[in-house]
Amino acid sequence: MRKRVQLSFTARRGNTAHMSETIARPRPIPATIGLFFGGLWCWLGALGLPSAWQMPAGVAGIAVSLLLIARLWRMKTLAGTGNMLFARGAYILAVAFEIAAIVIFNLAPRYGWQGQLLPAVGIIVGLHFIGLWRATMMKRFLWIAAGMVAVSAVSTFLPHTWNGFDPRDAACGFGNALVLWFGAFQPPEQPRNRPL
Repeated sequence: MRKRVQLSFTARRGNTAHMSETIARPRPIPATIGLFFGGLWCWLGALGLPSAWQMPAGVAGIAVSLLLIARLWRMKTLAGTGNMLFARGAYILAVAFEIAAIVIFNLAPRYGWQGQLLPAVGIIVGLHFIGLWRATMMKRFLWIAAGMVAVSAVSTFLPHTWNGFDPRDAACGFGNALVLWFGAFQPPEQPRNRPL
């Protein structure tokens, strides 16, 4: 009887260790979302290339994102990857910036802003990462925000059409894709313990 109880206790301890390992290695949901949108930005950048290059570049960008997502999920991640940020009050700020991006996307054709549409959306989406940083205090979000805003702002100075392609949209799309791809693989940080 004692042996059976001891085996049961050992089994419970093994389950607890397994549960601890599972808790210590959460699924990298926020980084996966970032990689997915990296592929989307790469597709948008490809639309600025000459027509013959649009489809190959867009498909290549999506393939890169899928490969990076597969690699990310095979990695041993640590706690503090930001999975709880969606439950924090400051995430409302991030959502507000996303709504603003959607509004600008719909109003741009009406007011003749098509030439600045992609950089404007890039700046607003970049600013929305400030809300994620405020919610978690994880510096990776602040660096992503700075990178996207910088890339999008600089791309506004490029010509909208030149020699058969769109340097502005190409630079904005590919640049923001690189920012998001790089940001997804930054070392994990411990988010704040107290929600805002």
